[in-house]
Amino acid sequence: MGEISPTGRPAPHRYRVLALEPDERLRTRMTLELAGITAAPVTTVDEVMHDLVPGEPAVVLFGASLANDRGFDAVQHVTRAFPDVGVVMLAEELTLPLLQAALRAGVRDAVAIDAGEAQIRQAIERVGEALEAIANRAAAAAAGPTQLGKVVVAFSTKGGVGKSVVATNLATVLATEAKGRVALVDADLQFGDVAVLLGIPPLHTTTDAALAIDNADEQLMEGLLATHEASSLRVLCAPVEPAAADKITPQAMVGIVKMLRRMFDYIVVDMPPHFDNTVLALIEESDSVLLVASMDIPSIKNLKVGIQTLDLLSLAGGKLHLVLNRANARVHLDVSDVERALGVTAEYRIPSDISVPQAVNRGVPVVIDKPRAPAALALRSVAETFLLQPAPNATPAPKSEPEPEDRRRRWR
Repeated sequence: MGEISPTGRPAPHRYRVLALEPDERLRTRMTLELAGITAAPVTTVDEVMHDLVPGEPAVVLFGASLANDRGFDAVQHVTRAFPDVGVVMLAEELTLPLLQAALRAGVRDAVAIDAGEAQIRQAIERVGEALEAIANRAAAAAAGPTQLGKVVVAFSTKGGVGKSVVATNLATVLATEAKGRVALVDADLQFGDVAVLLGIPPLHTTTDAALAIDNADEQLMEGLLATHEASSLRVLCAPVEPAAADKITPQAMVGIVKMLRRMFDYIVVDMPPHFDNTVLALIEESDSVLLVASMDIPSIKNLKVGIQTLDLLSLAGGKLHLVLNRANARVHLDVSDVERALGVTAEYRIPSDISVPQAVNRGVPVVIDKPRAPAALALRSVAETFLLQPAPNATPAPKSEPEPEDRRRRWR
C-alpha cells in the first residue's frame, strides 16, 4: 500500500496508509478521491489484516459503506489485533451521533466523503502524526521517566476582560518559542471563543474528548485536537452547542488535562468566567493561575471576591498571578488603586491597544498579526515568564499543605 509523511515535517517513523471499501460504487469514488494518497482500496477486512505488520504504524481508511455497526465491529477487530494502527472513517453524511459511535469504536478521525482530497489527506496526516508522536514518546519512555507538562489556566470572575485573548496569545507564543509541544484547551464549555479567536473550525470538541476519555489513549486524543497552522499549536475547541456543557463532568475535564500533561510540555486552559465544580477542579490541577482583570470597578470587585474564595478553599495559594488588561486606560482608576484594593501586585500589565480588537476580528492572535504592537509585546512578556522557568518535572509536585496564615493574608 501507499506511504505518507506529515506535510513539511521530517519524521523518524513513517507510516503506511491502507484503504478498505467493500461497496463497488463507493470504492470507485474512493479511488478517485485518494489518487496520490494511497493505493486502490481493498474489499475485505481480511485483506487489510494480511497487509498490516505488527509494530509498524499504519493508518487504515474505512470507506463510507462501513460507517455503521458492522464497520465499527471491524474497526475494533483491526485495532485490537494491531494497536499501532489508527483508523480514519469516511461517511456519506457526518452526524454527531455517528461521530460519537465511531469514536467509541476506536476510530481516530472521521470525514465526510465529499469533503475533498485535501480534508481527507489532513485527517490521515493528523492520525499519522499521532502514531509517530506515540512511537517517539514510547522510545523516550524507554530511556527515562516521562515528564509531565505544566498547566496554566487563564481565569476571570467577569466576562469581557480579555481572558481568552490572554490565553490564546500566551499559548501561541509558547507554541512558537518553546522547545516542547503546546496544547490549548477551551474549558468555557458554553460560550468558548478560542476557535473563533484562532480562526480554526471546531471539527472535534471537548464533548467528543469527554465522551471518550474513559477509554481514550494518546492516539485518540491527538486525533481530536485541531492544529493552528501558523504556530503548530494544538487546540481542543469548546462545544458548538451550549447545552453540551451539561454532559461534561469535572472528572472528565480533569481526565482530559491529565492526559494532555503526558503528551505536551505546556497546556494552557481558557476557563469560563464563573465558579463551578469544573473550574475549581481545573484550578486545583493547574501549576499556575493567571487571574485576568480590567480597569473597572465591577471587574475588580468580582476579582476580590474570587481571590477570597480561592484563599478560603486553599486551592491556589502561590499559583495566582494577576494580569491587568487595558492597564493604561484613562478611567480615573490607577493601577496602584487596583493593587491596593486586591492586596496583590499586578505582575503583568497589558496596555489598551487597537491592534487587539483588530486581530480578534481577523481571527489571528495579535502576537502574530501585529507582533510589535504594545499589547503583543506585553502578552509575549507573559509567555516569556514561563519559558524561563525550569523544564517540567518528571513527576507531579506533591500537594502543598495549607498556606501559613501570614502568607495567605496577602491575598485578602
